[in-house]
Order: sequence, then structure tokens, then C-alpha cells
Amino acid sequence: MPATISAAPRRTRCAPPWRVAASCWPAANPLRRSGPVHATGPLPGTQARVAMPAIVLLFCLLFSSLAWADRNCSHAYRVGISQIGYSYYLLDDGTPAGSSFDFYEELGRRSGCTFQLWPLPRMRAWHDAGMQQLDIVSPTIRTAERDRQGVFIEYFKNRNDILLDRRHGAHIDSLEQLLADPRITIGLIRGHSNGPYFDQRLAPLQAQQRIQLANTAQMLFRQLQAGRIQATIMTAGIYQKELDDLALGEQLRIIQVPESDAFSVGLYLSRLTLDQPSIDWLSLHIRAMLADGTLRRLLGRRHGKSLTERYYQPTPSPAADEAP
Repeated sequence: MPATISAAPRRTRCAPPWRVAASCWPAANPLRRSGPVHATGPLPGTQARVAMPAIVLLFCLLFSSLAWADRNCSHAYRVGISQIGYSYYLLDDGTPAGSSFDFYEELGRRSGCTFQLWPLPRMRAWHDAGMQQLDIVSPTIRTAERDRQGVFIEYFKNRNDILLDRRHGAHIDSLEQLLADPRITIGLIRGHSNGPYFDQRLAPLQAQQRIQLANTAQMLFRQLQAGRIQATIMTAGIYQKELDDLALGEQLRIIQVPESDAFSVGLYLSRLTLDQPSIDWLSLHIRAMLADGTLRRLLGRRHGKSLTERYYQPTPSPAADEAP
């Protein structure tokens, strides 16, 4: 069951956790009113001839944004999100939370569109996107294959780190040493790209049966905790929450790979399901959230200011990452 984020404030009470509506944010669209705007008093003489066109113009301005939203929000957009780090997680009572919910709440408020957030394993999300069952996948890494079916908008650039079990890899200090040791099994998230630099270097390990896949980051880190794998490779935005939750800071050693290329993290708007006006409308508001710093503030709220500043390299200018 997806969480629905809508920009049409119709109720005054928030729905249950899996249905988040704009009624939870009364200021989402102050222009939607139950009745017409009336003048407070008579407008004598020539003022009436001036005031009436002004009132008509006011109505046009008030409802133009609603008309744009109705025209460009073609349907409730289906978003594939995965339970990864502080982007999407469950509270102790099962309530979903994370920066993905914050992001689409704000995007719904700005664009007037409705978003249905579907929690899916990453491989399933990309399968469903290819079957035209999703309109957006986020957050995710940019790849050439994904560019063929979607328009990518970059949030920031990031780098992977190696997380290594101290009990098995005390002699390893680099990616090359990790790859060369046949005793080390590396755990990865199924369907998750690690960027071109790592994907190319990890590919030969598949034939050596040194790669073990897990559906979620939570499953992967429990395998690390139990010693069934000895290492993993991922970004701090994913692994920091798992280290915090499982108290693995003493067991794991973090090795940075400065020679690796920084890769783009962002979202994909599907070319298979979205028409160009919808893509343009959503892109306009997403890029505005990047330009005015809203995205980084939302990340800082969940991921923490220190993690956000240290690991998420500055957001590019809106024109810098135009999709091919």
C-alpha cells in the first residue's frame, strides 16, 4: 500500500501514516477557497470601472497556478522508493519516515501534484519502472542504461567507501588489496548500482563467487554482523544509519577510496510514462528546490548536518545537469 502525498487540502485531520495528504499541511495551497472573494464595500463613481477589471485580474492570478497544476499534473505520480539509510526507514511503531517523504511533501506543496510512494526493493523498483508501472525512482545513481528510459535530475555527487570487518581484513587498506584477497566475500544490495568505477571492478568477482547479494541494506549489515560476509561498498548516506542502529562502529573499519570517481545521485523521471509537459513541470520545481537549498535542508533534518556537509558534495546549478 503506497503512501499518498497530495497537494489538495480538503480535510483538517491527518490520515493514517501510510496516507499522507496535504490536509496535514494547511498552508500547502492558500489559493484554494470555498467561495468567491467579495469586495468589502461599494466602489463609487469611476472607482467601480477601475476596480472591477482589477478584481477579474486578481481572480486570474489566484487561480492561474491551480490551472497550471491541473494541466501539468496528468495523474497521481507513482514513486518507487527503497528502504535505504535515512532516505526511507520505519520507526519502532512501523510508521514510515525519512527524507524521501519530506522531499515529496515539499514537491507536492510547490507543484500541486499528488505522489504515491511505493516501498520496493531496488531491483523491483527498476523492474516496475521498465514495465511502465512507476513514474519516478529516487534516490538513485545515474547510469547510462537508466538514461535510456528516464530524465535524470542530479541532487548531489557522492563517493563510495569500503566497510571491512576488522576480524578478517586487518591487512587490507585499499580497494586493490580487497579485490585481490580471495578470502573476502563482499556483500552488495541487489539491483543497486555502485557507480561505473566500482561496478567495473567488482564485476569479475561474480564469477569467483565472492559477491553475495541482499535485498536491503538492513539484511546486508546483519550478514556483516554475523560474519557471513566480510565487506561491503556503499555511500555514507546508506551505511551510517545501519552503523547507528546495530552499533557496528567497533566491528567495522571504513576505508575511503579517493581515487574513485564521484558519481551522481538524484532521481529519474520516466520517459515511458510521463509526457513532456509533466516532465518539464516537475523538473521546474525540483530544480528550484536544489537552487534555493531546500533539498540540503531536508537532508540535514534526517541525515544530520554533519553527515550532509561531509559526504554530499555541493548541488550543481540547475543548468549543469540537463538530461541528455
